This record gives sequence, C-alpha cells and structure tokens, in this order.
Amino acid sequence: MSFELADNAYVSKHEREVQLLINIIEPDPEYQPFIITDEASLLDLVGNMEDEINEKLNFYFKQELSINLGLPLPKYIETLKIKFPGWPEKNVNEF
Repeated sequence: MSFELADNAYVSKHEREVQLLINIIEPDPEYQPFIITDEASLLDLVGNMEDEINEKLNFYFKQELSINLGLPLPKYIETLKIKFPGWPEKNVNEF
C-alpha cells in the first residue's frame, strides 16, 4: 500500500491567512489541525459546527460573510480577499 500526500503549495504560500482563519474559529492550539492541504475546507479542519464557524467569522469580519465553508481553502481565501481587499494586512475595521 502506498500513500500520496495531497498538495499543500497554496496553504504553504498563504500560511498567515490560513492560520488566522483557524485561530478565529478554534483559538485553542490543542484542537487545531496539524495537517492542512489545499483541498481541505474550513469544515474539514475544525470540529466546530457550521453555525458556530459562521458566527465566529461573521463576528471577526463584522458582517455576514455568506461564503460556503465547504470551499477548498484557496477558493475560500480568494473569495475573502475579493470581499476584503488588503486582508489580512489591512485591519478589518478599515473595510
């Protein structure tokens, strides 16, 4: 039996954005994922329920995001960056 590791080039390149989203959703490092791939979605990474994840992200971004949590991380982050140009360098209060 052989294993093939999933691609993580995007996650590696955008580590800051990925880690920020994970910290918002699950601030306790003990419950954060230790392996993240480009195919993973936010729903795959944490044990939180979808409503709880949305609530935390909406609170952080100060508005209802309405972005599908099942999107792969690259697509989710790119959608966030379209909605919030300059994120995460730009403070959420500036949007």
